[in-house]
Amino acid sequence: MKYHIILLLATITFVGYSQKKYNSLSWKISGNGLEKDSYLYGTFHTADKRVFEFKDGVEKAFNNADTYAMELNMDSVDKVAMMKAMVMDSNKTLKTLLTENDYRMVNQFFIDSIGMSLFIFNKMQPFMTTQMVVMKDLKSEKESALDLYWFNKAKEQGKQLVGLEKMVEQINTFKSISVEKQAEQLVQSVKDYGKVEAMNMDEMVEIYQSGDLDRLMLEMERYSKESKMETEDFNEKFLYRRNINMADRVVQYLNKGSVFMAIGAAHLPGEKGVIELLRAKGYTIETL
Repeated sequence: MKYHIILLLATITFVGYSQKKYNSLSWKISGNGLEKDSYLYGTFHTADKRVFEFKDGVEKAFNNADTYAMELNMDSVDKVAMMKAMVMDSNKTLKTLLTENDYRMVNQFFIDSIGMSLFIFNKMQPFMTTQMVVMKDLKSEKESALDLYWFNKAKEQGKQLVGLEKMVEQINTFKSISVEKQAEQLVQSVKDYGKVEAMNMDEMVEIYQSGDLDRLMLEMERYSKESKMETEDFNEKFLYRRNINMADRVVQYLNKGSVFMAIGAAHLPGEKGVIELLRAKGYTIETL
């Protein structure tokens, strides 16, 4: 279930720290010849009202920015092409990927807990279906998730909208996991649902909102070890490569004015996170 939590929070590099280094969701970018300060903000894809309780200075920084930079600019996405890419090859379905007993179990969970038959998702890449299991207990107290809130607000203010990733890049990242492995994760997410030792999304929201990215990293590391996940390969595909792309691509906009860069919180911390990548380029990154 880990790569689905990445979609919501995109959260973690598995490096231990003896002291807190990343204790904020909001960071100021300055120095290196910049005429205006820019900002980096870690998001969580949830409409839980707690994540909208911004600390002082965040909304002012957003309002003063000329450009809003995000992972993917949905206005520039070919949604038809995206949906086609989400469909499995013609000879693959959830019916063929799951055992009869597993299919029956997952289907019953979807009927009882989500109100839909699994048949509706029979041809979709399994990671999309697992996303529904992960998101089931996330509160929806706002009209849109946090990342979409910033996106819509940027449009209302007429800011330049910049996507730091391309749709094909994100899709290929998820499709790099075989549909067989994705199907295994779907079954496991249903089996894990509601267990005490499983990841508590309400608790994750609380940790996220506290800004304690170090603790968030430790919690995810614990979960990963208990789930026996292939951590290094996962991090390389879902975080490190993407971090490099986003840090490289935002530079051209930093040199032209104030940027409010909002990306999944997982992309911020760690030796290979966006904060350290920007520092390596000569920028000063400090908490807002």
